[in-house]
Amino acid sequence: MTRAYMTLITPLLATFVAIAPVRGADVELVPTPRARVLAVSATNRPLLAANRTQQSVDLAARGYTEAELLVSGYANTYEWAPSNAARGAAAVAVRSAAVPYATRLLVRRPIAAGSFSGRVIVELLDASQQYESAALWGLSHDYFLRRGDVWVGVTVSTAAIATLQKFDAVRYGALALVEPQAQGCQVSQDSASGLVWDLAAQVGALLRSSSKENPLLDLNPQRVWVAGYAGASGLITTFANVVHQRMRMGDSGPVFNGYFSAGNAGVAAAIHPCAAPLPATDSRLTVLPREVPFVTIVSESDAEQAAPRHRADSDAPDDVFRWYEIAGAARAGPFGAGLPESGDVAIAGLTLPAADLCREPLSDLPQGLAYNAIWQQLDDWQVRKLPMVSVPRLEVNAGASQGGWRLPQLVVPLARYVGRNVAQQAGDAARLACESTGAMERFEAARLKTLYRDRGEYLRRYHTAIDLAVQNRQLVKEDAQMLKAQPARTFPAF
Repeated sequence: MTRAYMTLITPLLATFVAIAPVRGADVELVPTPRARVLAVSATNRPLLAANRTQQSVDLAARGYTEAELLVSGYANTYEWAPSNAARGAAAVAVRSAAVPYATRLLVRRPIAAGSFSGRVIVELLDASQQYESAALWGLSHDYFLRRGDVWVGVTVSTAAIATLQKFDAVRYGALALVEPQAQGCQVSQDSASGLVWDLAAQVGALLRSSSKENPLLDLNPQRVWVAGYAGASGLITTFANVVHQRMRMGDSGPVFNGYFSAGNAGVAAAIHPCAAPLPATDSRLTVLPREVPFVTIVSESDAEQAAPRHRADSDAPDDVFRWYEIAGAARAGPFGAGLPESGDVAIAGLTLPAADLCREPLSDLPQGLAYNAIWQQLDDWQVRKLPMVSVPRLEVNAGASQGGWRLPQLVVPLARYVGRNVAQQAGDAARLACESTGAMERFEAARLKTLYRDRGEYLRRYHTAIDLAVQNRQLVKEDAQMLKAQPARTFPAF
C-alpha cells in the first residue's frame, strides 16, 4: 500500500464513528491482512536484522532464513464500555472504524519445513527507546533456533515507524499507524497505536491462513503465541482482555494459543493513547480469565513496583496463569541479539545508552536460561498437558534476595547479583535507566574459600544445583549440558 493511497483513503475511513458497544460475548471473525516481502540487498536492508545486532546471529548457519514483510489492512480502535461483559472479556466500544494501517514483520523461520517445531513466537517489538528492540529474541534465540521455532517481530509503535523512516525513508515510506485523535489529546511519542489490538490479531490470522502471502504457508503452525517485553509487555495484558474472546478464527478457536508478558511491573497498556487511566482497583488492569495460558514474568528490577498487581497462580481450565519473578534479573538485559547495532541506530539519528552510564559492574546473569525454561513450560502444558511449575514470591531486603525463580548461578553463587544499578551522573534519565540495569559484585577469594573451601567443592555443588533445576523444570536439559560443559578454568581459583 503506497503512501499516496494511505493519504487518499485516511480522510474517508479514519473518521470518528458513533461509539457502538460490543458485548464481551460477541465474536468476530478475524480478517486476514495483505502482505508482501520487502527486497533485501547490501544497501536495502531491515533495521534490526539478525546479522546487524549488538550480538550478531548467523541464521543461515543454523538452517534459518529471515524475511521482512510489509503488512497492511484495516483496524478499529476501541474505548472501554460499561463493564457488564461475560466472564473472561472486558466490554469495549468501537471508537474509530476501519482505519487503514501498514506495518512491518520480521520473520525468522527454518529453511526446511521438516525442521519446524510447530510453534510460532509473535513478539510485539518494544520501542521504549524510540528504536525497536526484540528482547525476547535476544534472551532466547539459541533456544528457539535449536528447537526449530519460528519467531516473528511486529512493529506496533508510531515512534518505531518514525525511526524506521529516518533509517530508510524509501524502504519504510509506506508504514503508517495513524489513528484519529480527540481534540486536545496529547499522545506520548513512545505510545503504541490504538490500532494494535486488531493489527496483532490480523497478524496472527495471517500466520495461520491459507493465503499465498502467508510467509509460513508451508509450515502449518500448531501453536502461535504472542509476547511482549518491557513497554510492549503491557500490550499483551490488554490484548488478552480486549481481543481474546472477541476475535476468533474460522474454527471459533483463539488467534493465539498463549500469552507471554515480560520485563515490566505487570502494568496493562491503555486501550488507546488518549484513554483516561482506569482506577487502580479496576479488574481490567489485571489478566482476565481465558482458556489458554498467560504468563507474566517480572525481573528483580520491577518486583517491588509490581507487588500491587500480583495475582495468584491458577490451573483453572478457563484461567491458566503463572506469575514468575526472576531473582537477580534486570529489565535491561543482557540481550544483545535483540538490540540494533550502534551504527544503524546512528543512521536513524539516535544513540544507544553509554556503556559507562551506570556505576557498578554490569550483570552477566544469563537470565535467558530462565526464559527458555518458561517457554518450555508453556509448550509442556499445551502438548503434554503438564502443569506449569509455581515458584515462591521474590523478597529483596538490603540488596539480598530470597525466593523467586533462582538460576544455579544464584543458588551456588560466585557473585552477588541485583536487578538495579546506580547512575554515574545526575539526572532522571540516567537514574531511571540504571534502575533497570543489573549489577553484580564478584566475591573475593577469601569469601569463596569460606563458602566452598576449594574449586572442586564449588563445581560439585554447582553441578548438583544444575541437576536439581532440570528436575524441577526450571532449566532445560540442553542449557544444563551447556553450563556443565563450560571449562573448569573459566571459574576462579581460590
